[in-house]
Amino acid sequence: MEPDLRYPERTREQSEYFGVTLDETVRAGAKATATVRAMLQEPFVVYTRWATAGGRTREPRYNALVEVGDKSLVEMLVSQGLARTKGVFVKLPTGEKAAVYVKTLETLEREARQKRFGIWANAAEQKPATQTR
Repeated sequence: MEPDLRYPERTREQSEYFGVTLDETVRAGAKATATVRAMLQEPFVVYTRWATAGGRTREPRYNALVEVGDKSLVEMLVSQGLARTKGVFVKLPTGEKAAVYVKTLETLEREARQKRFGIWANAAEQKPATQTR
């Protein structure tokens, strides 16, 4: 989530996905930023992979997977309702296939939504729209 309106179209799309206002999206983005900063005070490892980007561009770029201790940063954020399952998925450094990992993230996101964690606390009751990866 975005902590400001620097990318208004992206922030609007996130608001629609979560079923919240722009202000709520920005507040949740600021909380996610603070949470990441706090988590990264601990030792962490970054795994990178060069792959074609998704979204508006097809330019290749580095994709990163961050582990704090023995936990995935993205899993922690998704499970706290501070991120969603979206992006380009490439084979993980562990060898795990992206499709399997996406299912894990989708389960964590569904649980966070059901428990109304993070941004889901203020979300509309309807299921978010299907997204393009």
